Amino acid sequence: MRFSSVRLTHNLARMPRPWPLLAGLMALLFGCSVGVLSAATPVVGKARLTIVFILDGLRPDSIDPTETPNLYRLRQEGVNYLNSHAVFPTVTRVNAAALATGAYPGTNGLVSNSMYVPAVNPNQAFSTGDAANLLKLDEVSGGRLLFLSSLGEVLQTYGRSLAAVSSGSTGSALLLNHRAPQGVGYLVNGDLEPGVRVAYPDAVNTTILNRFGPYPSVGEGESADVRVNWTEDVLREYILPELQPTVVFNWLTEPDGTQHALGAGSPEALATIRNDDRQIGLILEQLSALGLADVTNIFVISDHGFSVHTFAVNVTQALIDAGLKASSSSDDVVLASSGQSLLLHVENHDSERIRAIVRFLQEQEWIGVLFTAPHSLNRPRDPRGWVPGTFSLELIHSYNQERGADILMTFPWTSEKNVYGVPGTDFTNTGGRTGPVTDNSSGHGSMSPWTVHNTFFAWGVDFKDGINVRLPASNADIIPTILALLDIPDSTARDGRVLLEALNDGPDPEQVPLRTQVYTTEIGNYAAAIQVSSVEGHLPYVDKSWRLR
Repeated sequence: MRFSSVRLTHNLARMPRPWPLLAGLMALLFGCSVGVLSAATPVVGKARLTIVFILDGLRPDSIDPTETPNLYRLRQEGVNYLNSHAVFPTVTRVNAAALATGAYPGTNGLVSNSMYVPAVNPNQAFSTGDAANLLKLDEVSGGRLLFLSSLGEVLQTYGRSLAAVSSGSTGSALLLNHRAPQGVGYLVNGDLEPGVRVAYPDAVNTTILNRFGPYPSVGEGESADVRVNWTEDVLREYILPELQPTVVFNWLTEPDGTQHALGAGSPEALATIRNDDRQIGLILEQLSALGLADVTNIFVISDHGFSVHTFAVNVTQALIDAGLKASSSSDDVVLASSGQSLLLHVENHDSERIRAIVRFLQEQEWIGVLFTAPHSLNRPRDPRGWVPGTFSLELIHSYNQERGADILMTFPWTSEKNVYGVPGTDFTNTGGRTGPVTDNSSGHGSMSPWTVHNTFFAWGVDFKDGINVRLPASNADIIPTILALLDIPDSTARDGRVLLEALNDGPDPEQVPLRTQVYTTEIGNYAAAIQVSSVEGHLPYVDKSWRLR
């Protein structure tokens, strides 16, 4: 395997903002080059069914033969990606949208767990976890909730169907098949309108309510296992045998919620993972009973990793105290938080205020790495941001002139262990007091390897047996791979690639060229680094970034 390491240090000069009209051309250039390569790949699969299990927040080091025998067996027998990536920001809805579209946030328009779109709310960011907010965004944008077609839409065009079956939030569920309310495929989520609407279309909704009853309630401090179980019952006993979809997105909401509260590796979190494993085992048994086990492909992924919080920062208050934001509710600077990373939107994209905020942040001990619009759109692979000491939003696939941030910031992280021996710590944003975090509360959203590296393996009739792959992969690669195996032509320029090295008769992954690059940037007493990896001919994967000084 060929590794190429490049270290570039930029002492960035004062630069104007880039030409806005070239942003779309740059995205089109990247997207088309990747999309054509993927679409032209001559692979046709044998599977009649593809299931993508998404275990929310499952770290790959949580899988072992004793606690999770079903997941462990699938990973051992299939293709395990040792260098897999959640899409950054490493949060749920960003990765749900990337999974549904095969594209990164800068391309699909879903840029953060919370987003600032003035037409939805002129004064503050809104949560994408609430489907009602997403439906409003779809309405005010003229049907542009997502900027490109989703898997569900493509499958329907070719007489196939997608079933999105989720115990997650209504927002993440909707993003998996956002046109289900308009009659595209199926969508199941018990929280859509509890007791009234748990699925689309109407006939499916009625059947589920009559047969399985309403969504179970969950008390304060309880795990969501009962909701996971209800959802898996619907999938196993109704969706698979009766609706017979071509592709299933099956989202299991635990261990995310329990890990947020109690930490990765906690006894309570491990119990939810065991429950997930048991439910997946029951699905595997049903596939055998239905005669589908030998004609099914399975992906098992997570939307992000997890790390414990050691320090919380009230970034809003810090900006107010520095005279850079008028008040917590002012719209001169609007913050959209993903916990361990934040998007800052500056009124009228005021360049002087953006520079001033960046300079202020670079002076803070609690800042990590900063990103701004590209230094030059004439050089799309230039890693520099236009503000000195920042990297380009395009480098991390987050540059979007319509919905993207003026500044994206991360916090410091380490590889130290939590109280349960699980590595990974991070700072996080808070609406409260700035200071140390003393409990085991945890999260994600950062660009640390402990939140970027996710669970990612594939098993089934079209995949190689029992191999570990060191090439990078991401959640954006699943849709191109599924469409290629279904022999469905796709003219849409998607960012992800077909995972050829995982397929039967695909190339030896150790013979696929791989390039790893480390870029650095510095100004004054501040310096930072970012590492990206690239499979030849495709967009780079974001490995990690960190502050140097």
